[in-house]
Amino acid sequence: VSDLFLYKAPESPSSQIYTIRPYLQSDESYVYDVCRKTYALERENITFEESDFVGDKLIGGFLTLSPEYCFIVEDEMGICGYALAALDAQQFNKKLEISWTPELNRKYPAPTEKLSAGQKLSPVEELINDMHSNNVVNNAIPEMICKNHPSVVKMSVLPHIMDLSVPKRILACIIAALKANGSVGVFSEIPASDKKLFDFYSKLGFLHIQVSNELPNDCSIFMGRTSLQIMLQRS
Repeated sequence: VSDLFLYKAPESPSSQIYTIRPYLQSDESYVYDVCRKTYALERENITFEESDFVGDKLIGGFLTLSPEYCFIVEDEMGICGYALAALDAQQFNKKLEISWTPELNRKYPAPTEKLSAGQKLSPVEELINDMHSNNVVNNAIPEMICKNHPSVVKMSVLPHIMDLSVPKRILACIIAALKANGSVGVFSEIPASDKKLFDFYSKLGFLHIQVSNELPNDCSIFMGRTSLQIMLQRS
């Protein structure tokens, strides 16, 4: 992970101090808040109310089923970013299907009454309806992804964090923890249309992994880093 510690000095000096530490259960609401805010920004500042749905859907599984590989970063204002991972992505997905997804379906029932009455759904209700509509979709990870990138990671930082060394350092913590437990690489699945997120992971050394059956109209793409990639960067 040596390349994650290589970065140029900021153009303007800053006295800002960031703390990176393991996730605690008491952090959950603050991590959810970061998730909700960054998700809203990615979708043209849509407001998702004070619902836990976005956090539950996107990151709740990591915090509940894989807390030992979750790190947060905080500044003087509080938690401002996170990096969440699971050592074995395939096993993690199975756990999600068995325990987490059914619980989400129970906690957030489809807004059938509003739909039947022809009423407009709120942004959160639209997401909940999409979740129920897409429950039959196969979320299996392509085998070629897991061969060299067995671990999955999800990261986010609030937009006021301009220093690239911050996400680099928290990613270094995650990769070190995963590597110590036998992982040879990590991947993240992102929306194919999200250029900002693509650029974010690219700056952290992730490469687009071309899947053999990937189609131009696919909704998501995979980006990853491997130990081999890190070795090549050193030479």
